[in-house]
Amino acid sequence: MKTMIKAITESNLNDIPETCSSCIYWSFPEEFEETKPELPEKKQELIAKKRQWTIQTLNEFGSCGKILYDGNLPVGYAEYGPSSRFPRIKEYKSQPVGKIEERVVFLSCLYIADRNLRRKGLGEKLLESIIADLTRRTFKALETFARKSSPNNPSGPVEIYLKRGFYIKDDADREFPIMRFDLQVHGA
Repeated sequence: MKTMIKAITESNLNDIPETCSSCIYWSFPEEFEETKPELPEKKQELIAKKRQWTIQTLNEFGSCGKILYDGNLPVGYAEYGPSSRFPRIKEYKSQPVGKIEERVVFLSCLYIADRNLRRKGLGEKLLESIIADLTRRTFKALETFARKSSPNNPSGPVEIYLKRGFYIKDDADREFPIMRFDLQVHGA
């Protein structure tokens, strides 16, 4: 398996894995809930909305995602940025504090789309790439919600984060605690 990770740019937006290309769960929570029953009919509209969101985030924040390729096939995706770009955060009991002024970044998605490629270390590679990017850009910390009871979650299981040195910052939501990694302490 020959893997490669590329930062998301306007020129490779079409490479975002299909499952992720129309997901607006974190960025447009109300619209996500409204369109769930009509997903097949609304898919192109959602893809356009996600593209627009990504381009705006790229322009305001800089690199905000990664695509993992197996050969030329996109098989993984990660999305991150300032907490203010992810309104869904407010709906969880555990709360991240990070704002762009504080140099804390929120990781909304760390996902290996192909189930056959999960648990093969690809999520860890994707996470390492994000940590290296954010350390290089001198951010203070990376935070995410991780799921305790199931590894089948778009942000990944708690174990992947604990293994890398993240710690549980807030577990008011027992199922989805906030995990934090202090970039300037641990680095890449």
